[in-house]
Order: sequence, then C-alpha cells, then structure tokens
Amino acid sequence: MPQISAIKPQKKKKNRFNIYLDGKFVFGLPAEILVKENLSVGRELSSREINNLIFKNRLGKSLDRVYHFLSYRPRSEREVWDYLKKKEVDRKVAGKVINKLEKLGYIDDLEFTRWWVEQRSIFRPRGKRALMMELWQKGVEQEVIDQVLDELVDETVLAKKAVKKKIVTWQKLPWRERRRKLSDYLARRGFSWEAIKEIVDDSSING
Repeated sequence: MPQISAIKPQKKKKNRFNIYLDGKFVFGLPAEILVKENLSVGRELSSREINNLIFKNRLGKSLDRVYHFLSYRPRSEREVWDYLKKKEVDRKVAGKVINKLEKLGYIDDLEFTRWWVEQRSIFRPRGKRALMMELWQKGVEQEVIDQVLDELVDETVLAKKAVKKKIVTWQKLPWRERRRKLSDYLARRGFSWEAIKEIVDDSSING
C-alpha cells in the first residue's frame, strides 16, 4: 500500500497541508482532517482510505466556497445547487454540502422566502405576482411561496409605499394621465388589479 512520505504545510493557505505518498504529491488536506484521521509520515493508506480523504477534501473546499457565497445574503436551495454546478462540483459532493447546510440551518427555503419578501417590502415594493415570479426563479416551491405571501403581503399597503415618491412628480399632471401613470406603474410591479384600483381611486393619494 502507498505510504505517507511527507506532510508539508502549504505556503499560501494557512492550516492546509500537502500529502505526499511514496515521494509524490497526491492531495491537500485541512489541518482538522489531518488530526481527525491521525495521519502521520510512515502510515500506509489503502485505496479506499485515499479516495475517502480526497472526497473529504473536496467536500471541505466546497463547503468553504458556499459559506462565502452565503455570506453576502441568504440563498435558496436552488441557488446553492446552481452555484455548485457552476463551480463544477461533483454532484455527490454537492449533495453532501446541501444536506450539511440544511442540517445547520444555513439553507431553509421558508426562511429565505420570508427574508426575500421582507427585503422587497422595505426597499423595492412589489405585488404578489412579481414576488411570485422572482421566487419561482429562485426555485422555491409554490406551497412555500403561497404561505409566505399570505402571511406577509398586504398589496394595498405595498402599493401605497411603491407610489409614494412617484406621485409627487405626477401631481401636476391632468387627472386622467395621472391615473394612467399610476396604473401602469403598479401593473409593471406585479400588483393585482384590485390593489391598483384601490390606489387609483384613493383621493388621499391621487388627489
């Protein structure tokens, strides 16, 4: 069986080591796996052990990449799958990454959907139709989308928020043109006809 002939720290990456078998570099490993697997110079490794170590190394690298990916904002499960595919991560490794992240609570489509809707409501108000399309594109299941939209979205409130700044610029326009602009603006943002009509007919908003 191949024998570990050297274990050398990597120059550019802290806490990672290069493993040499019979004088040849074979793979790198993080320090935690090195310690956990009790690897040392002189130890012999079977083909199964080598493949297992290589798999763990790939898994660790992929997890580190995804942690960085998640550091910018929450992600749906589909987004993480797509990211790993883009990085050409083996599907078996990707599946392990997804399972681990779900167990740790880093991937949760219900919580992701709540976060997405809340962010949109605060910064870029959208109607249910637009929100639904965005979440479909993120791979969220319809049942989850419906639950969150029913739970968090009041289209009339969001529509008022959406036109708050715009209505000021349209205030001097003729009544009919102002109504048309309001309707078109809200329709483009995915609001229902019922919500649009309520805003257009609201004299406190539309004068």
